[in-house]
Amino acid sequence: MDDVTIPKKIVVIEDEKYIMDMYKEIMEESGFNVRAAQNGESGLAVIEEFKPDLIMLDLMLPGIDGMEVLRVVRKDPVKYGTPIIVVLTNLSNEVMIKDAFYEKADGYLMKTELTPEQVVSEVKGFLHMN
Repeated sequence: MDDVTIPKKIVVIEDEKYIMDMYKEIMEESGFNVRAAQNGESGLAVIEEFKPDLIMLDLMLPGIDGMEVLRVVRKDPVKYGTPIIVVLTNLSNEVMIKDAFYEKADGYLMKTELTPEQVVSEVKGFLHMN
């Protein structure tokens, strides 16, 4: 089977349900196979089971926060795979974004600054689909 016909797998980890549902719907409508979680613990379980190509990860999560999810995933590629990790944030906190890159995030998206079409375009860019 040709790779082009296999939908890329995405996990959205976002604690605000309406935002999580919005990103999930946008990505599914664009042909991606999507799973979602509202906290770090369930997010890690979904990542382990689903082995996504890309994770859209909110930093501000209850319990295990996004930064810890990032660390855990990067420290155990056998268990979690080697997904592209894109941090989702409303924060313009440069220190936090720099910390995410230090922990090997692949990029970040400012949640409040992008239209759905721009989000899809950015994700496709991270996946080298453009």
